[in-house]
Amino acid sequence: MTTLHGWSGSPALRVAVHLPPAARAGVVIVPPLGQEGVIAYRTLRLLADRLEARGVASVRYDPSGRGDAAPDTDPHAQVRSAGHAAALLRSTGVRRIGFVGLASAAIVAAEAAADDDALVVWDPPASGRAWLRGQRALATMTIGSDRVLDGVESLVGIDVDEAEAAVLGALTFTPCAAPTVAFVRPGAPAPRKLGAVDRIEVHGTDELMDRTSMHARIPGPAVDEVVAWIDTWAPAVAETPRTPVLDEVLDVDGRVSERMVRLGPEALFGIETVSSAQGHDAPTVVLHNGSAEHRVGASDYQVALARDLARDGARVLRIDRRGTGESSVVRADERDFMFAQEWIDDQATVLDALEVPPDRLALVGMCAGAWLAGRAVDQTPRLVVEISPNDYRRTPAAPGSYADHVRAVDTPSPRRQRFRTLYNRWVPERLRTRIARRDRVGGVVGHVRPLVQHGTEVVLVVAPEDAELFDRLGGRRAVRRWSGQVEVVRVPDGDHALFSPTMRAAVRAEVRARVAATFPAHV
Repeated sequence: MTTLHGWSGSPALRVAVHLPPAARAGVVIVPPLGQEGVIAYRTLRLLADRLEARGVASVRYDPSGRGDAAPDTDPHAQVRSAGHAAALLRSTGVRRIGFVGLASAAIVAAEAAADDDALVVWDPPASGRAWLRGQRALATMTIGSDRVLDGVESLVGIDVDEAEAAVLGALTFTPCAAPTVAFVRPGAPAPRKLGAVDRIEVHGTDELMDRTSMHARIPGPAVDEVVAWIDTWAPAVAETPRTPVLDEVLDVDGRVSERMVRLGPEALFGIETVSSAQGHDAPTVVLHNGSAEHRVGASDYQVALARDLARDGARVLRIDRRGTGESSVVRADERDFMFAQEWIDDQATVLDALEVPPDRLALVGMCAGAWLAGRAVDQTPRLVVEISPNDYRRTPAAPGSYADHVRAVDTPSPRRQRFRTLYNRWVPERLRTRIARRDRVGGVVGHVRPLVQHGTEVVLVVAPEDAELFDRLGGRRAVRRWSGQVEVVRVPDGDHALFSPTMRAAVRAEVRARVAATFPAHV
């Protein structure tokens, strides 16, 4: 497979162009909005790989203003970015263009497609207005009523101001003269406003889109159905495509710049952020995503944080571990790593490649990434910041283990649930706490002890739900024992997943302050 990575346009999109040796057509794979984009990221990579195997070029991208793209406040950035992605494909010499939109991306794809462009909508909402209404209801339940901050509204994994909300809400479907198809869940209708179009039922969409990123399953047969339709639509004659012009470096603001890197034998994908004012001995900050999540949706707080830290004088790397984002091959039967030895190996690979002295190294991770940052005892970082930690085990899962054991605990059978009820009723709380500290969530004291013994400063930033677990598993005792080396920052209005604007703002401010305090001579 040939995938070209870079930035394109102004404001720039972050793009991944899949280019076969001979291309019959080109497809713009439009990214879904917010948390939908997080969940679908690897599925859309698989779609691009399988299209390339059929001789169809494609482009995946982060629209300007989102993910790893350049900043952009234009409320029309979503549709404009899709149009630029199509123009980029045409610059390779590809003549026939189609658009694929999954979930919320369907309404963006329908708006961006020209009259003669093919259109594939997969699990589409009825309209932009219907999608926005559903997202607002979900956000109110998930985040709460205080999800608007300084005129910016937080939905689940995406912030929109009033102007962008109006643009997205106005998106709708119109009948198309070009070939159009709707892939829907069993029994679901195609969007009525598309008119009379082919409607194909596919299975597995609910297992992808209705679950968390950790629990989501890539629906291989549904991807194959989409590929088969595009394969039939694409011309039989293929032509050798030209290599598109992509920027290897993104100039964020005239001072901060970014470049893409590949690290170690697994060729882990990362983005390095630096400043023109950065000293040769600047501290290096490595940012870890949570779970199997890429830097879209709520996880794109990392992008803003990385650019803030670079302006402060640090060198920053945000990395995709195996099974995440752009790292490692995607498979239809792919399962998520969780608290895995592979993650520890990936972190060691990254730090070895960076060759950073321990006294200039900081690790920052969120959720499962927080757990991973806390495993870096051999690398002895000067600072570890754990955001939303909810697992304190010292021993990782065995190599080859996946998140299935976590799924079994998170979605217990009726028998397991009955056992839990009896266990909680008859086993004293003090004993349950002692057992829990040895179980999968371990204890805070055992978690931080190896770090502080090596001189690492540890800061934990917690919302109420994670604060309760921290206290129950001995967190206050750890803070008392290692006062000055272990500190907990509680965010009363925050949330674990960082959907809340209050939590994201607190995290950005806290990480910047901690890095500045730990490396005062450089930041």
